[in-house]
Amino acid sequence: MADASQSRLVYAALLILAVAAVYAPGLNNGLLFDDLRLQDGTIFERYGSLAQFKARMLSYGSFVWVQQLFGEGWWKQRIVNVALHLGVVAALYAFLQALVGTARFPASFEEHEHFARSRTAALRVGVALFALNPVAVYAVAYLTQRSIVMATLLALLACWAFVRGLQTRRWPWFAGALLAYVLAVLAKEYAVMTAALSVPLYLYVRRPTWQQAALIVAGALVLVGAAIAVLLGLYGNLIGNLIDDQSVDFVRQLEAVQPGVGARMYALSILNEAALFFRYGLLWALPNVQWMSIDLRPAFPLSFASPWHLAGALAYVALLLAALWLVVRRSDLWGLAALLLLMPLLLYATEFAVVWVQDPFVLYRSYLWAVALPGLLAIVLTGFRPRSIYIAGIVVGIAFAALATERVLSLRDAGSAWADATEKIDTQAPANAVGRSRAFLNLGSYRLEKGLYAQAERDFATADALGDPRGNARFSIGMALQQQKRHAEALKAFDAAQARGYSGQSLHFQRGESAMAVGDFALAFRSFDAAGRAPTETDEGSDKLLQLIALRRAEAAIGANQFDAAIEGFTELLKQSPGNPRLEMGLGMALVGKGDSRRALALFDQLLARTPTAAAFYGRGMAHRAAGDLAASLKDMDQALRLDPRNAQFRSVREQIAAEAARGGAARPAR
Repeated sequence: MADASQSRLVYAALLILAVAAVYAPGLNNGLLFDDLRLQDGTIFERYGSLAQFKARMLSYGSFVWVQQLFGEGWWKQRIVNVALHLGVVAALYAFLQALVGTARFPASFEEHEHFARSRTAALRVGVALFALNPVAVYAVAYLTQRSIVMATLLALLACWAFVRGLQTRRWPWFAGALLAYVLAVLAKEYAVMTAALSVPLYLYVRRPTWQQAALIVAGALVLVGAAIAVLLGLYGNLIGNLIDDQSVDFVRQLEAVQPGVGARMYALSILNEAALFFRYGLLWALPNVQWMSIDLRPAFPLSFASPWHLAGALAYVALLLAALWLVVRRSDLWGLAALLLLMPLLLYATEFAVVWVQDPFVLYRSYLWAVALPGLLAIVLTGFRPRSIYIAGIVVGIAFAALATERVLSLRDAGSAWADATEKIDTQAPANAVGRSRAFLNLGSYRLEKGLYAQAERDFATADALGDPRGNARFSIGMALQQQKRHAEALKAFDAAQARGYSGQSLHFQRGESAMAVGDFALAFRSFDAAGRAPTETDEGSDKLLQLIALRRAEAAIGANQFDAAIEGFTELLKQSPGNPRLEMGLGMALVGKGDSRRALALFDQLLARTPTAAAFYGRGMAHRAAGDLAASLKDMDQALRLDPRNAQFRSVREQIAAEAARGGAARPAR
């Protein structure tokens, strides 16, 4: 007994160290994609109160509670994710031990003196390989996917407590199972089918009469139905529907490939997800990192005659029926294997709730469904010599750990994650592999932010070629061209983006910036005017953005000879920022253009009295020129050039004024 206890402690310690070694390099990883909810207020402003009932209140609320207890620092939150993962591993071991430890193996196995140790070794290796599996990284190292890790932990605790209740016939275990189930659903709604597992667990452990079985089926249906009703109250009626605008865009793309497919989307989504069940399983069994990324895009079936999808769906149904029949009919090892197969098959049913076209194949979701695989592996390995099992487990475990570490590092930041995703995208895939543009679009956005403009332009061009649906890629190409000072090309890209349906404040503003750069002040004025009238696209910093738009509109108005609009714009801005030199300078130049030299000179005199800058001397010189005082104008231009001798515009205008003075000509209005 002492040896067994010591063995358990050594196993636990080694497994904890191995998991820590895998995830430690990623503690300082950056936030990715959905993680941005942690910065935009979605989580920290809306969660944390147990009094406010909402979806994922437990998992998202935990971010708030951890920060309140331990302070800020994403590495602290990541440690919590790893701790929850270790909790899943412990709960999984306890649950499988309760099943495998009481299962009847063939007599030829049980008669060997090393049978008990073989069974223990097989279970330990199975659980360890789950803990170190590279696919698990997408749940554990992806910070906001704490929701699926926490839901899995609580779902396993519910199953374990239910089995212990069946084995001991003590009601507190059942109460604990019910509580854990409720908490699992509050962590993430994907755990809703956990209650359905009570049926095969009850059938396998208790071998009930048909009347008893009917009661447990009815109870499970009531529990699952109640949970679904609550979730529908929170989310609305999503069953069978598209869940976001991106899904609608992708359906339009599929309609272009196969007219009429939109009417069959829900049924085709079920067909697709049933087939993808086996792809998830293959990845967990053979975790080839070349098949993994943060954004995988398999082809969506266009008809029910798609061979691979049809075969996968039929296999899913056949496996479900066969496993259910075996659980009902067999109480031996075949029954246990069938039970372990039924677990992911039933839990996976949530994939059939909505039309999955925007995210049909997401690795972190599979974390919940994979928990039965260690049990199946334990069944296969039991009977071999313990030493052989441990050696094989160590070899495979080291390989898994190395691959998992590589996956953790691939999620280092948005750049590495999306670069990895683009490498896994098949750019030659058929057109029904919709959504392939997203990885390139996000990688381009990262590179644009980092100043890698040429690379970003190439990424956006690839996204555009892969069918970005609403002109986002074209707009982003324009942004990359703009940063490279290729403004004429940028304007064409902005026009193309608008033609594809892209619109909004950003488009108008950036078009205005490029129009200003090429000297098309009329277009710039119209663009900034449209940007000011468009709805703001973000609440954060919206007031400052509107002020900037108003400023650029007023400045463009001068070049477009819309002097009244410029004067009105600068006057309004000066009410918000009295004494601002740039605004006073702009107002002065607008007054010069309007021909109100007297007000312009008074304004420039005040500005120069406070801040004698080159620009202010230039502005007053232009006002003197408009008033016909060329001598005073030349004097101010000379002052401006003394302060800024390299300014080509100042020198050019000064030469023009000197020529006018030499001819004795009249002053010309400034433009």
